[in-house]
Amino acid sequence: MSGLVVANNLGKKYKRYPNRWSRLGEWLSGGSYQGHQAKWVFRNLDFSVNPGESLGIIGVNGAGKSTLLKVLTRTSAPSEGTIDVQGRVSALLELGMGFHQDFSGKVNALMTCQMMGYTSEEAHELLEDIRAFSELGDYLEQPVRVYSTGMQVRLAFSAATVTRPEILIVDEALSVGDAYFQHKCIRRIREYRDQGTTLLFVSHDPGAVKSLCSRAVLLDNGSIIQDGAPDTVLDYYNSVIAQKKSESDIRQVTGEGGRVSTRSGPGTARI
Repeated sequence: MSGLVVANNLGKKYKRYPNRWSRLGEWLSGGSYQGHQAKWVFRNLDFSVNPGESLGIIGVNGAGKSTLLKVLTRTSAPSEGTIDVQGRVSALLELGMGFHQDFSGKVNALMTCQMMGYTSEEAHELLEDIRAFSELGDYLEQPVRVYSTGMQVRLAFSAATVTRPEILIVDEALSVGDAYFQHKCIRRIREYRDQGTTLLFVSHDPGAVKSLCSRAVLLDNGSIIQDGAPDTVLDYYNSVIAQKKSESDIRQVTGEGGRVSTRSGPGTARI
């Protein structure tokens, strides 16, 4: 089923070595000697995203959001569990990921298209669409090393979304672009979503999550602690942030009409 994303018992860890000799000893022993400590970024994640669904992924810095997207795009392999991604994926992850700084924007755009599965001829046919959407003009002939961060975002997003993908994955890179291009990107994302593209969107901007996503999940300490409507999950997220600053409880109350409200604080005052 095109556009389907399913994660089962998904986990990702990194090895932390106390010194270089521990790394060398583990390598020479063929794995019989364990000289590292396992640092789990996330573990036991189970979720699915249906075709055409738009999912917002939120959480504090270090919660594992970007690492999860790298696993979903197969940029990084999971340490345990399985991930099933069905359909052509376009992804905008870390700023400049996959760009060669000494190559021109034009060459990098062509390489991006070819990595997405287009032939060289198809990539050249798409180049003018990339030039028009990015509005980079003559800068497309210049090496990427002379680009500002905003210009790199323009090139990366324009190349990744030059045609409608079945699955679109967007990290927080858009936040460094100017307001005009941000709105232009959001319009394109919304158009693709309305046409049936599955969207996975990471952002600290609650307005963007509410505008683009029909569902949100909250990652905290490597686990999904909330999964539901964006308003409800974002309210809980704000309470988690408040809880980290002070001792407080988080309570969710279902009111009239089934609306869930989140309340936090020490409880010294109540309304």
